[in-house]
Amino acid sequence: MELTRYRVTGAIFLASIAIIFLPMLFDGDGLKPTEAFNSEAFDLQQAVDTLDFSVAVSEDTSEVPGSKAALDARKVLRETIDEEGYLEDNNTRIGDPVLSIEDTSTLVWAVQVGSFDQYDNATALRDRLLQDGYSAWLSNVRKVGGNRTRVAVGPILLRTDALSMEEELADRYDGLEALIVGFSQ
Repeated sequence: MELTRYRVTGAIFLASIAIIFLPMLFDGDGLKPTEAFNSEAFDLQQAVDTLDFSVAVSEDTSEVPGSKAALDARKVLRETIDEEGYLEDNNTRIGDPVLSIEDTSTLVWAVQVGSFDQYDNATALRDRLLQDGYSAWLSNVRKVGGNRTRVAVGPILLRTDALSMEEELADRYDGLEALIVGFSQ
């Protein structure tokens, strides 16, 4: 019984040594590199033309669950956006946070710290706020005199926190007039 145990242990040891050292002994140059990919000779348009998109994109939208609802929602959304990409009801660029005058229905707040005609000025203030550790962002809005870029910090879930943030920003940045506003997407 003990002799069998020694034989099994020895076999495992020899197999381990073989697994470790045999690749080192027979290590050669490996596989030869193939010809490099020549992007100049590759015709992307020809590759795209050979694809059969009829399989991937069905003309019959009834086969795809929820596609009719998604297409209807897209149609409704397109009707609310002008040709420049601004929402018609609040003049905010689509995708940007919407800032509004706070009222009794406001659930989420932000602190607006500036509104600029020059996009670069708004970006500079936003970058300074981000560098100082604030969650700052930009929101583009169309006004009568032209487009403006607003800089705000938020979103903030409690109005008391928004009041504290307004005071903190006004104290930290001299001359900055902060304004508590409603926040939505």
